[in-house]
Amino acid sequence: MPLRSKYLLAGLLLTGCASAGSAPPKAAAAALPGFSPVSGPVVRDGRYTQAPASVVAFVAALPTQSVLLPVSLRQKLLSGQVYLRTLPGTGGRSDYLLADQNGARYSLWLRSFQGREPGTTGYLLQMRMACSAIDAAQAQAEEEDLSAARRACAQAHAEYADTGLRAYRIADGQAPEDVSASLKAPERALGRARLDRYDAQGADPIAVDDSRIDAAPTLRWVVNADPEQPLPAKDERVFQGGYKSHAGFVIWNGDGFEVRDSVPRALWPCPASADAPCPDPQDRYVSGAK
Repeated sequence: MPLRSKYLLAGLLLTGCASAGSAPPKAAAAALPGFSPVSGPVVRDGRYTQAPASVVAFVAALPTQSVLLPVSLRQKLLSGQVYLRTLPGTGGRSDYLLADQNGARYSLWLRSFQGREPGTTGYLLQMRMACSAIDAAQAQAEEEDLSAARRACAQAHAEYADTGLRAYRIADGQAPEDVSASLKAPERALGRARLDRYDAQGADPIAVDDSRIDAAPTLRWVVNADPEQPLPAKDERVFQGGYKSHAGFVIWNGDGFEVRDSVPRALWPCPASADAPCPDPQDRYVSGAK
């Protein structure tokens, strides 16, 4: 690919990430809620370096209809340097946490998990591409079908073709298995009526909290309240002084992914420095002291 084309594609990919105006950017609807489009993931204490070969191979092997981005663009995102954190995995093997960019400018985020059995690996990931970049991406990947990305961008107010959170499992050298559908959607934990009340109070949609993903094999789905309109304390899903509502945990159990409504403290540890008290006495979904 000519260098000029590479820069053009990269620039188009990020178009819309920092849109002008007061309205926050909106991601296309996804099967499972992922990161907030206005914040994105952060790889803390990571190195800016090459992605591991195993991760590059895994990402390239995924079907475009599932992850929306063409193979050529995925390879480009991982061909340079990424923010990478290497974490201790099961059996002395390494887990990886990486993103092509920290924060709202990201296009690819991934966390890998070694299984109890050698040869088993789990992956959580999210990818997105600015809707304005699809034509340029198609020109660079003429043989690939980007109809799924186009459908995502055809939805009202969509600025991104966004996969949302997706889960994969690899066992014994087989092709990656998409296990996203096995995860219970967090909307079911909160219910439509409660979500409608949250929306009326100015709360954000359900989004991923990745604040413990470098310390435990756990993500959390939460609703963040409008800072000026905390959610009512009588709501049993609410914690952190009314500023968050709990929608479930996604954990790697050593063999596969599962959704749990509550976890022990080991799976949601208190951070070394916290903006809010930890343990939070209102957070009934995490048991145990520090």
